[in-house]
Amino acid sequence: MKQKIALIGLLFGMFFLGSLQAQVVSVPNKSEKHFAKKYPGATNINWSNNVVEYTCKFNFNSREYKAFYHMDGNWNYTIMYMQESELPEAVKTSVANSRISDWKPKSCVAVENNKGKKTFRVEREKGVEEMFIFYDANGKEVKSTYKL
Repeated sequence: MKQKIALIGLLFGMFFLGSLQAQVVSVPNKSEKHFAKKYPGATNINWSNNVVEYTCKFNFNSREYKAFYHMDGNWNYTIMYMQESELPEAVKTSVANSRISDWKPKSCVAVENNKGKKTFRVEREKGVEEMFIFYDANGKEVKSTYKL
């Protein structure tokens, strides 16, 4: 009897987990239309959402991107993953002369927001410390965030 109960529980658990993996994200039509217009020919499109936003990971023009949309379907911003060596020269110079120049590089992205502004985010780490610094195309620091 115990074996039957355990088997039923196991089958139910497998069915439940399988159904969770098969869930499809319901993306607002407004987001899908914007995405199709802004990124025609994008591939490997993968939408997800959480309580505050929809995100879309994808490839476009041989690059990796991630777009962020508000819950109402309006586009917020997009990041394009890149190497620090691909940064504009002015930004590379600013990073080399910054307070985190000797920290270990972690990530680098180009950020385009819904106001038409483009910045470059450089993430560096030193032990448990992490810092993001945003630069404009001229290498001017426009924002930074720090976390332990």
